[in-house]
Amino acid sequence: MKIGTTRVETFSDGVIAIIITIMVLQLKFPDINNMDNSWEMRRHLKLLLPYLLPYAFSFLMIGIFWTNHHHMFHLLHKTDEPLLFQNLFFLFWISLIPLSTAMISANALLPISVAIYGFIMLMSTLAFTLMRAYTIKKGLVHQDEDETIAKDIERISVRARTKNYLGSLAYLISIPLAFLNVYLAYACLVIPPILFFIPDGIDDEDIAQKIEDKNNNSGQPLAQ
Repeated sequence: MKIGTTRVETFSDGVIAIIITIMVLQLKFPDINNMDNSWEMRRHLKLLLPYLLPYAFSFLMIGIFWTNHHHMFHLLHKTDEPLLFQNLFFLFWISLIPLSTAMISANALLPISVAIYGFIMLMSTLAFTLMRAYTIKKGLVHQDEDETIAKDIERISVRARTKNYLGSLAYLISIPLAFLNVYLAYACLVIPPILFFIPDGIDDEDIAQKIEDKNNNSGQPLAQ
């Protein structure tokens, strides 16, 4: 069963937007009208800081997941039913990020909170890695007649999959490490976003644009 990618991307974008909205609603701020002076305002902002830092980090991670999702689906020429369920599995785990963010915000040094945060990030990354590996195995990635473009697409997919594996390993290590030293566990949690920002030397969007331009010039309909 050949299925276009557009509806999958649109649905996923909507779910991720809702997840971010839920997460920001967890930031509780007192009634400003009841504050008598600026000192009281600063005091409440200071109390809010422990919640802002985990929120900012989780926002960054959700943004990275969304960006990777966007790049992967832009390089697919079709999807299939198993991939749809894998995508739902991925969305399920990232929908739990607001919960783990709230837990770690309540007590950033509590080992169980850090371990649960690492576990949910691990499952989210593994779920996405499963999709990435499946698209490569099943040949859902765009197969181009231009050998140069085809090799670039394969290189992008394999390199991204490798980063997913390394990120999963970092999250896996952070879980038991949280009960030994929470600061080292936090160091592991920082590794995946660092990996994401390491340049690959290949522009995903440039490749995707070349594919779209070729489809338009050849009169082939784009996946819907």
